[in-house]
Amino acid sequence: MSTLREDIEALFIEGVRAATPKYLSLEFWNQHSDLKRILNNPDKKTYVFALGKAAYVMALSFQEYFSVDAGFILTKYNHLPEEIKTKGQMGVWKCREASHPIPDTNSELYSREVLQDLSSLDKNHQLVVLLSGGGSSLFEIPELGFTIDDIVQLNQNLLKQGLPIHEINAERKKYSAVKSGKLLKLLNPNLKVYTFAISDVLGDDPSIIASGPSYPGSEYYIMGNLSASLAAMEKKAKTLDYEVKVISDSWDYSSEYTAERMFSELLNAKKNDKKQAILLGGEMVCPVFGNGKGGRNQETALRMVILSESLDIERDWMFLSCGTDGTDGPTDAAGAIVGPKTLEQMKEKGWDAVTELKKSNSYPILKDTNSLLFTGATGTNVNDLLILLLAERNSKFPILS
Repeated sequence: MSTLREDIEALFIEGVRAATPKYLSLEFWNQHSDLKRILNNPDKKTYVFALGKAAYVMALSFQEYFSVDAGFILTKYNHLPEEIKTKGQMGVWKCREASHPIPDTNSELYSREVLQDLSSLDKNHQLVVLLSGGGSSLFEIPELGFTIDDIVQLNQNLLKQGLPIHEINAERKKYSAVKSGKLLKLLNPNLKVYTFAISDVLGDDPSIIASGPSYPGSEYYIMGNLSASLAAMEKKAKTLDYEVKVISDSWDYSSEYTAERMFSELLNAKKNDKKQAILLGGEMVCPVFGNGKGGRNQETALRMVILSESLDIERDWMFLSCGTDGTDGPTDAAGAIVGPKTLEQMKEKGWDAVTELKKSNSYPILKDTNSLLFTGATGTNVNDLLILLLAERNSKFPILS
């Protein structure tokens, strides 16, 4: 019999798998055979610009279905295989990495490099843009009158406020020469452009995904989103004999309220003797205080730990809050997994959870109690997945955290 820890990790992995470009591409191109024939046009040369945290894997997946004459991959640091990163080349693809969530000089340098390539395309070409989350930071050329330093400062200020992503991207667009469809205005007007996106935006608004470098103006398709991940997790949980409740696939509340809601769900779930799985997906907002290290998922997990102090340990439970891209905020952890013994472990190691929370310093305290989950770059990004599991009453599950 599996443990709650094994089950909760298996559910998260299933949610991520359902959002991977390989899985999504198979389903998408089976449903769009006419579009597939159009793109396989022997009279057009195909240039592919893959942008975002999932850019590398999206490029590989696209290449399984289509011939690519030239391409450019722009992704986050440590998201390319080491050999490819060193060479900067993979066959017909130029491969580059830049900074996320704050842009840097490489963001501008490589954005200008790909723009130079794109500017040479004409009516004999077709441009395919493969978009995923993170593109807003990675692809950036300042609007006239601004510098990359101005944009770095802007992004730092916006992210510290914990604003919703649509508000952050609205501000980013004002300073950018390539966001909000501006990229296409710099290219040949006779160039046919297709965009295929894996959405990390609630509601799948194309103007928000990677700040819409090719929208409006291109033929735009959403290949995958958070709903597919939640559906896959729900199906998997049922095969493990859990009663399942899905709260939302478009959650956009604060980390504080999210933890309170999930704790309330835990209290209600205790009234039922059966195994239960409560699932939630979305993008939480999380203002930053002090100079601590962490991310919105880690903070949510830490808040859940603090709330659990008032809970009697009569049944095993476990809570996971993680980013599907494998990185929560500016850290190397996907998020965290906590349970009924986590707070006790923190106290035994001399930590004060409330004090660290006030400093936005969730990473060190969770790492010291082996509560962080490290997946590495997953090759996709559809936002955050939260899972709460409760063992059946009188179960023999060991209490692990």
